[in-house]
Amino acid sequence: MLLRTGQEALANVRKHAAASTVTVLLCYSADVVRLEVTDDGVGFDPAVVNGGYGLRGMRGRVAEAGGIVTVCSAPGDGTSVQVEVPV
Repeated sequence: MLLRTGQEALANVRKHAAASTVTVLLCYSADVVRLEVTDDGVGFDPAVVNGGYGLRGMRGRVAEAGGIVTVCSAPGDGTSVQVEVPV
């Protein structure tokens, strides 16, 4: 599930962000695993739904595992997608 979510986040960067840098971070503890994909691209307004499947699919996939997806972005500011799932 984390692999597919990471792939989708990276695909979104490639398709939409016009980023020059992407960072992928995977952290884990005794009770949670966190995946974070951050780019320095064009960003977007997360409140505006564009009808695509990418983020919606990520949220659904992660929710099935009991986790959450947090998207931080703003036009001109890049994007960070954080996924946390219980171990």
